[in-house]
Amino acid sequence: MITLDQEPSRERTPVTVPDGLAVRVHALRRARRDARTRASRVRRVLLAPTASGEDYTYVPERHRD
Repeated sequence: MITLDQEPSRERTPVTVPDGLAVRVHALRRARRDARTRASRVRRVLLAPTASGEDYTYVPERHRD
């Protein structure tokens, strides 16, 4: 039986990460953060109240040749 005094240490051992992997992880985290920021801004714009009578639909003009 293992008592609390004998419990194995749960300290994290330092892990060395290759430079290339560290750069990729940093880039992925930055991309995820940027994506969250963009999504937040889009959500804010879409949920923002608009003045009555404004229409934001885009209808391209038809050109007759």
